[in-house]
Amino acid sequence: MSLEGLRRFTRPASGQVPGPPAATEPAGERCDLCAVPLAARHGHVVALDQRSLRCACRPCYLLFTRDGAGGGRFRAVPERYLHDPARPLTDADWDALRIPVSTVFFFDNSELGRMVACYPSPAGATECLLDLGSWDRLRRAHPLLAAPAPDVEAVYVTRTGTGPEAFLVPIDACYTLVGRVRMGWRGIDGGPAVHRALAEFVADLRRRSRPLPSGRA
Repeated sequence: MSLEGLRRFTRPASGQVPGPPAATEPAGERCDLCAVPLAARHGHVVALDQRSLRCACRPCYLLFTRDGAGGGRFRAVPERYLHDPARPLTDADWDALRIPVSTVFFFDNSELGRMVACYPSPAGATECLLDLGSWDRLRRAHPLLAAPAPDVEAVYVTRTGTGPEAFLVPIDACYTLVGRVRMGWRGIDGGPAVHRALAEFVADLRRRSRPLPSGRA
């Protein structure tokens, strides 16, 4: 995703927990597709040709929920949050991926034709190398990892004291977090504000998430 397309998601909002659609845009915001005024809470679409996020009014958002709408240039970001308490990731699963950080999100980049792993950092969304063979093995064992729609949903994984936690989330939720981490980073490890943002983000995911439907098994 381009930095320009994510600019809206880097503005801090007092008391606002990360999560789409977040009420962080200033008054007078307009739909990036048809220019009508937007409510504070609205949907987003991914512009696939530019790899960027766009704010959308409800009619435009709904238009691009259909596969192939608009010649396939835009895709609406779904609003679902899922987890799979019946099949949690283990420490051994996490170790198999060889991810060098404790927080990462995975999404299927259709332009590259592969899964991408990124983590929030002071430089923005930083890609890390992913062992695709290990990922494919885990995806066969954990249906949640295979459930995200390409380009518009991600699997967010954080390693806590009790082991890895995984959530299926809208892609704009991840980039909202990326923007807040980038803006709030202080010192070597990010500082208290970044630690708090990460903890609040996970707490919000736990509240929002519903169990993965059994049909995905």
